Amino acid sequence: MSVLNAKQFTIRLFLLIIACFLVSIAEGAAKTKKPYNVILIMADDSAVDNYGCYGSTFFKTPRLDALARTGAKFNHCYSEPVCTPSRVKIMTGRDGIRNYIQFGTLDRDEITFGTMMKQAGYATAIAGKWQLHGGNRGTLAPACGFETYCLWNYPGTQRSRYWNPSIMQDGKLLQTGKEDYGPDIFTNFIINFIGRNKNKPFFAYYPMVLVHSPFPKTPHNVGTDGKTAQAKGEALENFRGMTLYADKLVGKIIDALESHGLRENTVVIFTTDNGTHRSLTYPFRKEQRTGEKAFATDGGSHAPLIINCPGTVPAGVVSDDLVDFSDMMPTIAGITEAKLPNVELDGRSFWPQCLGQVGNPREWIFQYYYPKYALAAKNHGQGINGFEIIWAQNQHFKLYRDGALYATSDRR
Repeated sequence: MSVLNAKQFTIRLFLLIIACFLVSIAEGAAKTKKPYNVILIMADDSAVDNYGCYGSTFFKTPRLDALARTGAKFNHCYSEPVCTPSRVKIMTGRDGIRNYIQFGTLDRDEITFGTMMKQAGYATAIAGKWQLHGGNRGTLAPACGFETYCLWNYPGTQRSRYWNPSIMQDGKLLQTGKEDYGPDIFTNFIINFIGRNKNKPFFAYYPMVLVHSPFPKTPHNVGTDGKTAQAKGEALENFRGMTLYADKLVGKIIDALESHGLRENTVVIFTTDNGTHRSLTYPFRKEQRTGEKAFATDGGSHAPLIINCPGTVPAGVVSDDLVDFSDMMPTIAGITEAKLPNVELDGRSFWPQCLGQVGNPREWIFQYYYPKYALAAKNHGQGINGFEIIWAQNQHFKLYRDGALYATSDRR
């Protein structure tokens, strides 16, 4: 072998070794890269102006503010004005014009994100509020893809959701006492689920019972006398405390992820299902605002939306893109690469925007709403029983089917 050929052989051998080494590193990285976990948290009856990161100085939400600061915050997320249509839409990716049956019912034929994630090989859990089993077409958690559940307003439960709560967990009614606080039980259930599934991908949906009425004291301010009833005139202050306590529970979930080394592999999403309760009037900047739950107004459906995943979602992303609740299922599919159900969906993924990319933003949102609260249909109700309210909107204007046009800055 010539000297030149020996050099060529040595170089080629060296390059081959380097190539094999790089391939080995790539294969190892591919094997060690885990699918993202997803935790979706949705508070009950709390509008966008109840959060510090959205401008409130009256309500304190330090843990959520930190998630917004170190992740992505969307300024124009819209739920439905009341509970059931929001929950049906967020779980199915489909608008109420397609699948709304009645208040308290999720149609048994709908495919939910729970089923989507279970079929993708994820462990699935739900805790908190259900209220989707009503009528002849209602359904239950296992049929929606949730392998384990801990739920209030579920068959076999009673009305108490806070102190001495009535909770069904995997088919068994929990034995609770007057010192037990429902939100703690639900949060601990989610935390235990995380611990059991820390070595495999999981999806947890936490529709909180906080901060819905009634407005009793939380464990933070119940006092030494053990009284938990709402005294006259304490509703707003108790609601303020409940908001802070909900924030604390979100923080406990974040801390649990940290303790298991899952923080950078878990996408945490926080939103709310509709506006603040109508009985409450609270300060926001230089004005006094009254809750507009159930009304087809900006105050009834403008929700916070925070997405956090250190190392994946850049810190400080603030988006003015429109987000509709039907977008949640496609977004979760985008995060996890789960296969969307083969049905007509109304949502689109906003995951690219969470990553600081342009994505495929909406130009408008369509809303169909059939209110349980009759007064909500007074201004724009049409159609069946004069109750149907239909509108389209963008970040600045709302156009109702009856021709009324409003600027969203007027909160209409």
